[in-house]
Amino acid sequence: MENATPMFRQYLEIKKRHPGTLLFFRLGDFYELFSEDAVTGARELEITLTARQKDSPNPIPMCGVPHHAAASYISKLVRKGYRVAICEQSEPAAKGVKLVKRDVVRIITPGTAVDPQLSDAKEPVYLAAVSMVGDHVGAAFLEVSTGEFSATEFSTPDAWAKVRETIDSFSPLEILVSDSVKPLVSETFGVPVQQTLLNKDEAPTRVTLGVTLTSASGVIESYADAEQLLKRHFGLGDLAIFGLTGRNAAVSAAAACLRYAQETQRENAAHVSEINFFETNDFMVLDPITLRNLEIVESKGESGKKVLFSVIDETITGMGARLLRSWLMRPSVKRSEIQTRLAAVGELTDSILRDKLRFLLKDVTDLERLIGRLNLGTATPRDLSALGRSLERSPQMMASLADVSSLLLQVLAENIFELPEVRSLIDRAIAHEAPPTWSAGGVIRGGFDGELDELRELSLSGKQTIAKFEENEKQRTGIGNLKVRFNNVFGYYIEVSKGNVGRVPGDYERRQTLTNAERYTTPELKEWESKVLGADQRIIEIESRLFLEVREAVRAETPKLQSTARAVATLDVLASLAETAVKRNYVCPVLHDGDAIEIRNGRHPIVEAFIDEAFIPNDLFMNNSTDRILIITGANMGGKSTILRQAALIQILGQIGSFVPATSARLPIIDRIWTRVGASDDLASGRSTFMVEMTETATILHNATSRSLVLLDEIGRGTSTFDGLSIAWAVAEYLHDSPEHSCKTLFATHYHELTELAESLPGARNYQITAAEKDGEIVFLHKLKEGKAEKSYGIAVARLAGLPRTVIERASDVLRKLERYELAIFSDPKKSGLAKAASRSAASQMTLFGRSDEESSGTVSSTDGKEVVT
Repeated sequence: MENATPMFRQYLEIKKRHPGTLLFFRLGDFYELFSEDAVTGARELEITLTARQKDSPNPIPMCGVPHHAAASYISKLVRKGYRVAICEQSEPAAKGVKLVKRDVVRIITPGTAVDPQLSDAKEPVYLAAVSMVGDHVGAAFLEVSTGEFSATEFSTPDAWAKVRETIDSFSPLEILVSDSVKPLVSETFGVPVQQTLLNKDEAPTRVTLGVTLTSASGVIESYADAEQLLKRHFGLGDLAIFGLTGRNAAVSAAAACLRYAQETQRENAAHVSEINFFETNDFMVLDPITLRNLEIVESKGESGKKVLFSVIDETITGMGARLLRSWLMRPSVKRSEIQTRLAAVGELTDSILRDKLRFLLKDVTDLERLIGRLNLGTATPRDLSALGRSLERSPQMMASLADVSSLLLQVLAENIFELPEVRSLIDRAIAHEAPPTWSAGGVIRGGFDGELDELRELSLSGKQTIAKFEENEKQRTGIGNLKVRFNNVFGYYIEVSKGNVGRVPGDYERRQTLTNAERYTTPELKEWESKVLGADQRIIEIESRLFLEVREAVRAETPKLQSTARAVATLDVLASLAETAVKRNYVCPVLHDGDAIEIRNGRHPIVEAFIDEAFIPNDLFMNNSTDRILIITGANMGGKSTILRQAALIQILGQIGSFVPATSARLPIIDRIWTRVGASDDLASGRSTFMVEMTETATILHNATSRSLVLLDEIGRGTSTFDGLSIAWAVAEYLHDSPEHSCKTLFATHYHELTELAESLPGARNYQITAAEKDGEIVFLHKLKEGKAEKSYGIAVARLAGLPRTVIERASDVLRKLERYELAIFSDPKKSGLAKAASRSAASQMTLFGRSDEESSGTVSSTDGKEVVT
């Protein structure tokens, strides 16, 4: 723009260097947005859109937010998938300088938000990257705020499906993708390329899977560049120590994450000190469907609190809550690891030890994220004060753990560092009531620096002298309303009202004329002004330098600080699990190398926590031989789904190292839990409820192993009765007979015909949820026992729901006729006549579900396109 002001030209130059971002341009006490950014910002933030040069032919749209409240506005934008570039002054304002230098100090994106105001303390903020080298697909996950860094790689034919599962288990908020993998990522997530994956100079887009996809083209040009970046960052000659040798795709993905973090944070990110290479078989896999159906961390209903995480979360620190969440999302499959956790939880059920540790944890801040801010150069004086208070608890924690017997607690005690030098430095240097920022002074404690103390004394005495000067001038001039004031433009000045101008002494020098007053100075006032302002400016300079020196000295201890943070977070989780166990009467499960699940008086942890009456417990026994498939029938609302879910939740709790809601439990190690529960559709993709059900079922049948646990609830209900029954029958047989995919299965159904499977399949057993009916009223007993239910009590439940009496009576009449003519198609004889069909005998009923055509004694004939069984 030829006629643009110098300031706006500066803005345009900076904006050009940061395409694809909303540029928050600092002007005084506001962050301003201009042009298209302003239009977007005003719309998304619901703030007023105004304009610069309103009277010109081309006014410039603009909007702004106060700098002290910017975090809340930025948070809204980032949650919607936008990237925000923060532009600040890069030099102090000085007299005679009309335009100060400005530059972008940080770019905030959905996957790199590190400020406490931008994220939930209990939820991680993962940045992910996906890359492809040859036929290998790599994925990496970086939590920028804590430095947690993980990577994996796949080369199997179903590599992209496994990448999707892994991404879902971490739930990143932003995924970096290169041009070469855009089509494959789009296909994996079912999102059109042109709608989501944009060029690197365009803004990323929030898409249906709940993450922001960002082009990483050009971030890492080659594998060689990626390897060199990681080697240089970690100071290593090779990456073998991280298990990355030959893992080219994983290395490329990891390098993309690290480079992006460095570019957005404008820092080296030294707190990212290691990479954890993992395989998906290192933990139990819980896909998004299972996580949602079991309500692990997210509820299907309106209340997000009614989830397993909220029930067992008694953590005190944010880092502890995030660790517990990660354990739930990825339960362990390593028996030794689980048992060491269980032993530690068992020892912490001692209320004296647990209460002592939890009391100490109340004074511990979120050390992991604080260390991240320390290394990213954003830690504040209050952060250092919080760090000092937290470290003061280290010796007490170590003393409390001195006599523990469990191995894990002993290891944690060894990894907590007292760091007396750091504690002493913070205590001596940082003011106990530290300000939120270090640029305005008041950060350094008195006595820490001699020169600073002298300047503070000079500043204080000078201000006292100026106050005394005001009183003297009032007496000398006789002007009672004379004031000595200060502002950043004129410094100190004497203000006299218009009515008293005639009484002003001759030695007063006029500085400014106002509507109702005149402003003056004197040689004496100038002298003291020079001393005071010079001292104040020097104080700010010294305090800034000292604070940065202290912060750097503390940052140098990052490895020990991170070790302490991880140990304390783990201790917080273990104490939380012990607190839950005691509060909710959970017991320690017994893990074994067999395949049997044996639960006595098991309870559903979520339902139990949110009902007023006592929960009715149930026993459960399953194995891979005699009790492989449990076919559960019973009344609607009787508790079949509860039994399915509580079995899975107890297994998950056991494998994170938690006690479980039961009187006893013997549990194997499960590699994966599969669920097909509830009705859902995907209308956007044109998939009906039944199609979604069949797709999920197909995934289970293709991928379940002998170490899996499968929960099936009402398979086949989305189509006609015979279609659904046939599918359910075949699915049950497959899960029982398949050499590769047979597994422990809980199969809840209203198809009572499926109970016949127990007579033909050696590993199938019939169970029922008991209920009773008296005078037409149903009583749910909620007890699981062997045998098959005689009826589903659907009409009784309909009566409870409030259906009209005439509907209930008519339904009862229809039911009686259908039970009499089980294979007849019922219709109103007045309209089209009742289709006559012979009821089948017990023998014919068995042959209907026979396992070969030769065994069938019935025939199927066709008349006018309609099949009739005879």
